[in-house]
Amino acid sequence: MTRLSAPGTRVLLIGTGTHSAESGLPPVPAVMGTLADLGQALVERCGLAEENLRVIRDPANPTELGIAIAQEAERANDVLWVYYVGHGLVNPAGELYLATVATDSRPGWVAYTALAYTALRGSLLQTAARSIVVVLDCCFSGRAVGVLGSAEEQEVDLARVHGGYVLAAAARDELALATPGAPHTAFTGELIRLLSEGDPEGPQQLTLRQANRYLDRTLPARGFPRPRHRASEWIDDLALCPNPAYRPPTLPPVLSVPAPAPDDGVPQVCPYPGLAAFGPGQAQWFFGREQLITELAERLAGRMDATDPLILVGPSGSGKSSLLGAGLLSALGKGSLPMPGSRTWPHLLLTPTQHPLTELAVRLARLTGEPWKPLRQELEGDPRQLAAAIRELLRARAGRTAITGSRLVLVIDQFEETFTQCADENERRAFIRALCAAAGDGDGEPPALVILSLRSDFRDHCAAFPELRPALHDAPLFIGPMTAPELHEAIAQPAQLTGLTLQPGLIEVLLRDLGADRTVQGHDPEALPLLSHALRATWQRREDRTLTVAGYVAAGGIRNAIDTTAEAVYNEFDPTEQRTAQSLMLRLVHVGEGTQDTRRRASRTRLLHDLPDPDTAATVLENLVRARLVAVETETVEIAHEALLHAWPRFRKWIDDNRAGLNIHQQLAKDADSWDRKSRSPAQLYRGSRLSLAREWATDPARHTRPTSLQHEFLDASTHAVRQRRRKLTLPAAAMCFLLLLTGVTWVLHDLYNPPARNQASEQKGDRKVDGRGTLAIGVSTDQPGMSELRTANTFQGFEPDIALFIAKELGYDRKQVVFVPISPNIRESALRSSQVDLIVSDYGISDTRKVGIKIAGPYYASETSLLLPRESKATNLKDLSGQNVCAVKHSEAEKALKETPPNLKGPQLSIVTDVAHCLDELLARRVDAVASDAVHLAGFANQHPDLRMINSSFGAPEKYGFAMRGDEVALKNAVCDSIANYITSGSWERSYKKFLAPLLLSPPQPPQPPKLTECTS
Repeated sequence: MTRLSAPGTRVLLIGTGTHSAESGLPPVPAVMGTLADLGQALVERCGLAEENLRVIRDPANPTELGIAIAQEAERANDVLWVYYVGHGLVNPAGELYLATVATDSRPGWVAYTALAYTALRGSLLQTAARSIVVVLDCCFSGRAVGVLGSAEEQEVDLARVHGGYVLAAAARDELALATPGAPHTAFTGELIRLLSEGDPEGPQQLTLRQANRYLDRTLPARGFPRPRHRASEWIDDLALCPNPAYRPPTLPPVLSVPAPAPDDGVPQVCPYPGLAAFGPGQAQWFFGREQLITELAERLAGRMDATDPLILVGPSGSGKSSLLGAGLLSALGKGSLPMPGSRTWPHLLLTPTQHPLTELAVRLARLTGEPWKPLRQELEGDPRQLAAAIRELLRARAGRTAITGSRLVLVIDQFEETFTQCADENERRAFIRALCAAAGDGDGEPPALVILSLRSDFRDHCAAFPELRPALHDAPLFIGPMTAPELHEAIAQPAQLTGLTLQPGLIEVLLRDLGADRTVQGHDPEALPLLSHALRATWQRREDRTLTVAGYVAAGGIRNAIDTTAEAVYNEFDPTEQRTAQSLMLRLVHVGEGTQDTRRRASRTRLLHDLPDPDTAATVLENLVRARLVAVETETVEIAHEALLHAWPRFRKWIDDNRAGLNIHQQLAKDADSWDRKSRSPAQLYRGSRLSLAREWATDPARHTRPTSLQHEFLDASTHAVRQRRRKLTLPAAAMCFLLLLTGVTWVLHDLYNPPARNQASEQKGDRKVDGRGTLAIGVSTDQPGMSELRTANTFQGFEPDIALFIAKELGYDRKQVVFVPISPNIRESALRSSQVDLIVSDYGISDTRKVGIKIAGPYYASETSLLLPRESKATNLKDLSGQNVCAVKHSEAEKALKETPPNLKGPQLSIVTDVAHCLDELLARRVDAVASDAVHLAGFANQHPDLRMINSSFGAPEKYGFAMRGDEVALKNAVCDSIANYITSGSWERSYKKFLAPLLLSPPQPPQPPKLTECTS
């Protein structure tokens, strides 16, 4: 772990390569490729989280650039790194300025059209970050002076404050250079080379100090300016990444049997990743696959004119991901591939995820600097546009000149996720067609080398797509087991690089347990993650710096090390945490249909939200991640490796015991998504045994997964459709019975709502029951924090259940006679009309549209309309969302206000749904940019999801909520109105507000005034 991987780190890469024709400045075509490849190196080599990296390409003017710097200075609390590439200019006073698109190089114009370095420095003074790093790849960058330095100093000098560092590409009167046609500027290109290839003369860890020494040595040797730097305190020792080229010194013969190394205080690094694959950041520890890397490189070199992807096939655990991430891409960065110029080719390494087309567009946009949504829409309409987008990327990196022989290396790891994770058949097909078009669309030379990594048991899935059949038949590259010498190297070399000693005999025991010591039959090709985990567990039990046979045995050996680790973690949990661990792990499994089970990637936020106690779930997840059984990347969670599905017997039993329910949930998720995509067509709904099985699973309190709000809506709509069909069939037969009973029913209703005078005087509660029935069915929401949440089976909590129980008591029902019915907004009216419920308190917003044929009593609550946004959003009010996608509930005050945007203002694009919880799902998946709804709901969601925030941007009329009932229930409405009034005057309204809503809204001590019962006066 390096300082750049810390959560509080922020890196801002800025590049200006384009200027107006009147600027007097030449373009710098290398800027785009420089920023893209530097950002990729910081992520892949230095462990920087992608969400902590921000890239600003061609800032329009000094204001835009200055705001971006100020924003990142506010966000950082550990390391703040600002990196600028472009033209540096000097005004008549000798002060340094950084160019933007609007910059005019005339002396009198520079101060107004470029950003003064002193302004950047001022923003840095305001940061809470513990360390500040500024790198300037521009002419005259040596003029940058420190916060406490003097203008006369000849070299760079950031403030002599705690942890300040400046590195400049040139002295105060020198020009920084970019070789024409090169993909990178000279200075930054050499830094990228250092991070990717390492320094053979450097130490085990690359630091800022070592980076400066390397650049100071290599740049002048190539005829480029000598960099200048100044540092304060210990910042020189800030670690960037492991040195890929590090080799420990050879010991002299007299020390060939070294004594145990003393503890020198240097943090020990484990070179074995355990269940995780070797990535680009661990390439220096990846050994044993040199022959396969060479074969893969030769295959690619022979496919420069091929028109289909290269498929890498192997069983789970055979090392496909490591071969691509730490093998192929590392060789590419070092220039080891037998293709001229391949060292400078851009590359993308991605997994398909649930939305592969979106993931592809997002990742490609990071290289181009363009917004991803337009590209996503283009690919959905015509997947062949991917080839055009890649060609444009290559042209831009080459300074918009003609290119020949350049490629994007596009690596799709775990390609089977296209079938296991993506539920949208149309998106799946578009993704596959886009990849095949990029590999060769018949229009000139192919723009990309496309490699697909595929699990062996999914070959038939690929064969179902005509575009992939040629690649399947054109000699895919199969990855088999490693030989004994290869395994020996994979075990011994990483230990040597990190100063570890392997006890004599340990490697032989490992090879024996793998079965690799046999000459006829090699080891299990799926055993590599077991070996890596066993080595990591042995490292955790090392003696000083020696990995011992005793430590290996204590860890459980090859076959039992995973079980030993997992059981140790599981047994540390209390019973509640153990149940949570079971539910959490089962949510990360995709049960195979004709294939082996696979891991399933899930949103961390949604995963924790879907479990009964999110705080307990977060603790359990943290422990599983610490044990490397589960991996968290950005906002996604997945099992570290599919080997865990088989190597942990307890987990295997969980899967087998819950297989039927997991299958039902998987199919339900797929069918509900399909129903939603097809405009909720009734033809997509369940009926018969499928509906029975799904509802039985959904209502089973013992289940370990639960349906989402969309899946709830799908089941509710299916149930309602079945009831409607039954009602139509039984209506003729029931007509005669209805006529015979009509007189009796009329008498009962008359007695209910027009009681005798003696009872009217006493107003005994038992005389006001609805239709004289023994129970009262009330429709409620299940997932509205503060308002109404399902806690356990038929146990609801919140402001709405509280007032509902009060009213039920006023009507003469005790708690046992009240039945709460979970109900989704899209079937509320039909549920009332068909008598499935008597009352609805499920966020029933009062509007003229919703009052058609329905009686409403209230309102019992009114809330201002506001906005919910991702925490990373820069928007501060509704105007900032102009042109962006905002989700709102149909017929709500928010929808009405958004549609009434004045004609002279560009309003947001609207996504209209029936349920605010559906809006939340869309926001968590980043398919919309914001949610517009009432403040109480948004505050509840913001409290549940730390990555979201609510802004106080009230607009439109307040959203008012009331009790809904059938249109003929006049007397019932009056009774409910009286009960709401009693609820308010008795002080219950204020008590319930303080208990359920005030903690969410952070309201002042005095609650607001209850709303006036406007629906009860007519």
